[in-house]
Amino acid sequence: MKYLIPSLLAASLIGGGIGFSNLALASDDDHRGPHHEGKHDGKGCDRHKAWMKDLSDEQRKKIDAMHADYKTKKMAIKEKMRDAKVALATEMTKDAPKQKDIDKKIDAILKLKREKMQLKVAHKIEVRKVLTKEQRVQFDEHVMNKAKYGRKGHYGKHDEHGHRHHD
Repeated sequence: MKYLIPSLLAASLIGGGIGFSNLALASDDDHRGPHHEGKHDGKGCDRHKAWMKDLSDEQRKKIDAMHADYKTKKMAIKEKMRDAKVALATEMTKDAPKQKDIDKKIDAILKLKREKMQLKVAHKIEVRKVLTKEQRVQFDEHVMNKAKYGRKGHYGKHDEHGHRHHD
């Protein structure tokens, strides 16, 4: 038991370091790979952000500022979630863990997940307000595709044989 907590802490630090190194690679255009060549405008892959192509400079500035604020708030929530998960792991690894205390830690994590999701939805609603009626059509399509198909969107779907399809 006396080695468990230091081992968990070391694993967290190593995992965090790997995550940060991946972020550093992801931000470097030279390391994006061939699937991004010629398709990157600094805001993500064009086909995933088609709704952004017709933004005016004023709209882009507003949305960029809103997005920066959103990301700052999201990161704060994610840091709290990380702390809450460590607290849960610590509680679970006690010699005699109490389910009541574990449930409290789980509730704290779920509350933060709810807060993060509410922040995300509020951000999308605010972005939508900046758009024209025509731009909202593409934005709404983007939102619906992400809801249906997840992070990779429509473009990341594979059939049962692992083949990628682009409808």
